[in-house]
Amino acid sequence: MANVMHFRGLGNERIELELVNENARAAAPERAMLAGLAAERAMVGEASDPLERNRAIVEASRAFFVGDHARTIVAAARSALPTAFEASLSNGEPGPAVLREPRTGLVRTVHREIVVRFKPGLNERARRRILKDAKVEIRHAIERAPNQFVVADPARRTFGADLIPIANDLADREEVVFATPNFVSEYRRERGPKIGPAQWHLDNIAAVAGQLAGQDVRVRGAWRKTRGKGVTIAIIDDGVDIDHRHLRRRIWRNPDKTAADRVGRDFYLPNDHPDHYNPRPKIFQHPYDSLANNDIHGTPCAGLAAAAGFGLPGVAPSAQILAIKVFHAAELASDERVADAIRYAATRADVISCSWTGGASPDVEQALIDAGTLGRGGKGSAVFCATGNGFGKPVGFPARAGSSIAVGASTDAGMLAGYANVGPEVDFVAPSGGGSQELTTTDVSYPGRGFNLGTAADPGLDTSTFSGTSGATPIAAGVGALVLSLSPSLDREELRAMLRATCDPMGAAVAGGHSNEFGSGRVNAAKAVAAAIAHGP
Repeated sequence: MANVMHFRGLGNERIELELVNENARAAAPERAMLAGLAAERAMVGEASDPLERNRAIVEASRAFFVGDHARTIVAAARSALPTAFEASLSNGEPGPAVLREPRTGLVRTVHREIVVRFKPGLNERARRRILKDAKVEIRHAIERAPNQFVVADPARRTFGADLIPIANDLADREEVVFATPNFVSEYRRERGPKIGPAQWHLDNIAAVAGQLAGQDVRVRGAWRKTRGKGVTIAIIDDGVDIDHRHLRRRIWRNPDKTAADRVGRDFYLPNDHPDHYNPRPKIFQHPYDSLANNDIHGTPCAGLAAAAGFGLPGVAPSAQILAIKVFHAAELASDERVADAIRYAATRADVISCSWTGGASPDVEQALIDAGTLGRGGKGSAVFCATGNGFGKPVGFPARAGSSIAVGASTDAGMLAGYANVGPEVDFVAPSGGGSQELTTTDVSYPGRGFNLGTAADPGLDTSTFSGTSGATPIAAGVGALVLSLSPSLDREELRAMLRATCDPMGAAVAGGHSNEFGSGRVNAAKAVAAAIAHGP
């Protein structure tokens, strides 16, 4: 098998991969756990040796498939993987292949499954014939995607990187929308560097040296007309502290009291796991204020979007928050489950906020497209995605996908945040850290956990150290919620156009123009709400 290969994205995009380690076998449980921690630190730049980072992530990839997760809090995650995997090891079958996407450096692992989506209207007989030609059979169907299936070689002869050409052959068929190896991938939760306190992003009065008055999201004017009531914002991340005193009044609760998903779901865990319908943070490891080791990213994002008053309001403080967990700290995550989470979110929420980046995936990209028909009675759920914190690198995935709204970041001085990724896909920016102050928002309320570990006098319910395109994205999503609360008839492309048309020009993005750094400019809640009122419901 060649060390350089590719698979097909949507629209026949060529996504290149490099083979890091083929047919990785399981390490001893203790080594796998230590390697997993090393990989998590490496993923956010805490490892200085590139070779050590590669080695750590390879071990983490192995651990995802066969590690002794029973000794960690994520014990049940293994059942989301091929059910006969451990038995296959005893029969001498190869383990997962570990690959890297050169464009982003992100790791992709694959064992023995392919995800394939057929065009609508293709009958079952034709589907089976196509799969028979590829020497694979259906393992299970995909929820909310009636023409999509996970398939595998029933004879158990094809594994790892050998699945890539089979997926490409399926993707070449006229009857197929996409086919991709069922990757388990590295995702980056996009938090930026640290600075200081206060909610200047809502109303910047230049209280701190270096700030420029008015360089904010202009929310006060919007709040005179609406605070987002009647709109639901989904936060797809590492969990939301739904019991937090600033969030609990805003948490979406299923009106169907017999439904299993009372307050959200955890797509990292299999659907039949008893904790699957608990979207709270679950993973905490020392040091407890480290993003790499802990589920502490989604709660600040939720607060920026829609925290309820109490001196710490979100942009849309009367909107509801749908908590959807898809990451367990920095553990690798299944692309299939990330895509499932997006489709689920679209059936429940008007707006979706994704403050993370990952490797290109046709399954995830198709889920973004599906959200345009599954959401809001066919008008589409708007999916806001962080462009990424690569310090000027190209816009990350899924923000660069055409069906997402790509959100970059500006500072409290009206400058481009130095960490923000840039490119023609940027729709607009929203305020975040990187200037004189960072963002103040909700933190996990568990004692001794979160970016703010708290003290005897301060329980640590908020943090003033949140930043990055992770912070900008839920702020922009909150503005989208304000607009939809007044103009629910807008489809998601009309919403995107309205937000872009009402931006404050920045840099080369003069009124009505566009730049790779700022897109159409900085999102302006007051102007967007005024446009929504003019448009009508």
